[in-house]
Amino acid sequence: MKFEVVESISDWILRCDGVELARFSGQDEALADVAERLRKAVDVEPSYSLAVRYAARG
Repeated sequence: MKFEVVESISDWILRCDGVELARFSGQDEALADVAERLRKAVDVEPSYSLAVRYAARG
């Protein structure tokens, strides 16, 4: 299971295996949601990854 937290212009988008699961106004909320999902799924999937992608600054 591959989680991604992606910064967009005004939201933090949570994706799992390429599918959008939720949007949050802050990074902390997005990461807390991932942590809760991992706690619930610990016995379901044998491996997980998490990537955090920030919006380009320029």
